[in-house]
Amino acid sequence: MRYFAVVSYSGERYVGFQRQPKGATIQGEIEKQLSFLLGAETSIRAAGRTDAGVHAAGQTFTFDTPNPIDVDATLKALNRLLPEDIYVRSLCLVADDFDARYSAIGKVYQYVFTVNERDPLRTSKIAQLRRDDFKFEPFLRALKCFEGRHNFQNFTTKPEDGDGFIRTIESIDVTTEENGNLIRVTFRGDGFMRYQIRMILGAAMRCGFGKLGESDIVEALNSSERKIVPYKAPAEGLCLMEVIYGKADV
Repeated sequence: MRYFAVVSYSGERYVGFQRQPKGATIQGEIEKQLSFLLGAETSIRAAGRTDAGVHAAGQTFTFDTPNPIDVDATLKALNRLLPEDIYVRSLCLVADDFDARYSAIGKVYQYVFTVNERDPLRTSKIAQLRRDDFKFEPFLRALKCFEGRHNFQNFTTKPEDGDGFIRTIESIDVTTEENGNLIRVTFRGDGFMRYQIRMILGAAMRCGFGKLGESDIVEALNSSERKIVPYKAPAEGLCLMEVIYGKADV
């Protein structure tokens, strides 16, 4: 039997989602408590990884059991056992061929940052650039260069890719709050590679600081030579908001 779950978490205390030999991980915490509840070693398969310090409002995963489980009771018990910064929002039975990663047709991420502020009460959830020389319009124009279908080989540290590093970013929506000091950037696309969003934002932020121009972005996107950009936005501003599936899947 295969079960599908949606989980939210704060990544502040963890070295990432994926289980690792050293350090606490989201996957490790969930698998430990699931295994205890089900009385057998239980592994989970997620829609993707998030890095150290990155958060999620809608990460997804599946796990298999030999026998049916009481979904409501398992969900309640699991949330009682998990740390306060991990919460499984829903749990349901799915088809045996459903795959949390490969059945997904898209993902939505949001990045939040401030440009001229130091607020110790929200350092773990909002990136704080703490600079007063940021220009919004060059930043926005740079981001728009990334919309569409591109070869993102220079905006990921992934060593190899079966799709040739080709991805489609359907939209990048930007809103401002707090008199323009807080900026929210929402990415919707068919999939994102390791550090891709943070590298895109890092390069766009450099444009906002006048250190790069749109032509530099276009050149990096169109280059046949792999030369990974050396810019990366801080992890704490990034959150996986949603993993998108077809209506018939879940």
